[in-house]
Amino acid sequence: MTHMKTLLAGVIAVTLSQPALAQDAPEGLYSMNALIGADVFLATDREREVGEIEDVLIAEDMKVHGLVVDLDDDLEDVSGDGSRFVGAQMFSVEARSGDQLDQVSYSVYLNEDLDRVDDYPRVDNDWWAESKQAAADIWAKTKSGASSAWKATKEKTQGVLEDLQQTLE
Repeated sequence: MTHMKTLLAGVIAVTLSQPALAQDAPEGLYSMNALIGADVFLATDREREVGEIEDVLIAEDMKVHGLVVDLDDDLEDVSGDGSRFVGAQMFSVEARSGDQLDQVSYSVYLNEDLDRVDDYPRVDNDWWAESKQAAADIWAKTKSGASSAWKATKEKTQGVLEDLQQTLE
């Protein structure tokens, strides 16, 4: 089971979407274990630490859907519970890795100012249930659409091939 979790983490890590990564050269592999707990900063103030990564959310297509960021309690512009959902297009990740797995580290940068971060969705059980259902609905529609597009393409291609074969005979 541990081997399967490690393998899955490696597969998931490789699927970090390119817009979410800010680095000069791709690392090739990314560690979800190292990303969880990584410090979070503002892209507009790269020295201002505002929290840390609490969780990484993966969608049905095995791509990073977003992060749950545990914002620091002492932030003036943040109200209520500090756990916020940050969509994949709303952050960047900088890798600082060495040659060993235990040397991998990341810094995460939120693309907006702190006053906008307070508007990010609060992560709680209601948010989780609603988001999970919405993502499942979108995936079901996408999967169905992709299947019917494939079927239509196959039918059109088959007709062209049959016409070509008749012409050659």
